Amino acid sequence: MSYSQALKTVFKAPAILNGKKHLFLLSHMRANTSLMGHLLGSHPEVNGYYEMHIGYYSAKSLFRQKALYCEAHSLKPNSTYMFDKVLHNEHEVTDAMLTNSRCHFLLSIRAPEYTVPSIASLYRKAHPEHEFTEPKHAAHYYCQRLDALAAMVKRCAFEYLYLDADAIKVKPKDTLERLTDYLGLSSPLTSRYDKMHNTGKAKAGDSSSSLMSGEIIPSSLPSVSLEYEQEAFFRRCQEVYASSREILSSCAQQRITL
Repeated sequence: MSYSQALKTVFKAPAILNGKKHLFLLSHMRANTSLMGHLLGSHPEVNGYYEMHIGYYSAKSLFRQKALYCEAHSLKPNSTYMFDKVLHNEHEVTDAMLTNSRCHFLLSIRAPEYTVPSIASLYRKAHPEHEFTEPKHAAHYYCQRLDALAAMVKRCAFEYLYLDADAIKVKPKDTLERLTDYLGLSSPLTSRYDKMHNTGKAKAGDSSSSLMSGEIIPSSLPSVSLEYEQEAFFRRCQEVYASSREILSSCAQQRITL
């Protein structure tokens, strides 16, 4: 966004100049992040619910986030947070942002036996030409992303809540209560959420029918049968998941685990 574009956005939406807290979900693809975004973004104190596909480098990035959001949406009256989720290593979140007092973080990962097949299945349906249709390539992305999240936590001391990604479906009531308390929201997060403008759209998150239900569908962890569970790339996923989960959970100020 250019300087002139930013000025035009301010002229059209002067509320953009009001200070906001910024809430980030740092995770990876197919980790219930669209569901989390909708649950948070349906709250009257939170603006945003989908992935904006931008990096965060300085305070200018926080203004850019608001400006980009306000090009298509209005800020909620008396709202507190701007939300975004960052799921890819190419969208950097610098140490300056991790320690910025206006920034608040949720970190969440999901076990590879659920994640890797889901990534491959998604790309076979939506982008059959993409390399992620092959489980070994999906697994490579997964390992790189978890390695980056673990390195971030080891490199920079910052406050965050760690969340096992499936906790939102396995124990939704407790998870929502804990999130409400951690974020200091004046009213509770609920298991129902709004279906919004970008819900189900490509590049905005999950396009499955379950997201269109408008509420959490509670479930236990599904059983899985993997054709490739003996493959070296999947064993690597299991190792990376175990080590990353230990690091992310142990360094968190609060944690919601299964």
